Amino acid sequence: MIEDIGKVLTNIGLAGVGLAAIAVEQAGKAGKVLVEKGAVAVEEGRKYGAELQEKYQQDAQRRREEQFDRQVSQMDADQREALRRRLAELDDLEREAAEAAEAAENLDSDHDDDQQAF
Repeated sequence: MIEDIGKVLTNIGLAGVGLAAIAVEQAGKAGKVLVEKGAVAVEEGRKYGAELQEKYQQDAQRRREEQFDRQVSQMDADQREALRRRLAELDDLEREAAEAAEAAENLDSDHDDDQQAF
């Protein structure tokens, strides 16, 4: 009888250890699942944020273009001609800046070639 009680107590103890082992194992599996789901949620959040940012930028660009079109439409012939002259001036300045940058790049390239010769 005492041996039976000892076996029962041993079995209860082993069952408790087994239960604890199973609980730890299941908690580990649950933790992995939660981490994976969390990583997926973060990635989806990043994608969603990028999509929203892109949409916002497109909407802002569209609004700027619409505003520009309204302003140009409201101009009279003299104002549009003044705008054309100013745009031509800006084109000339941009061309000059590009030529200056190209000349500087060529000068640097020639200087580098001279340095390598020595």
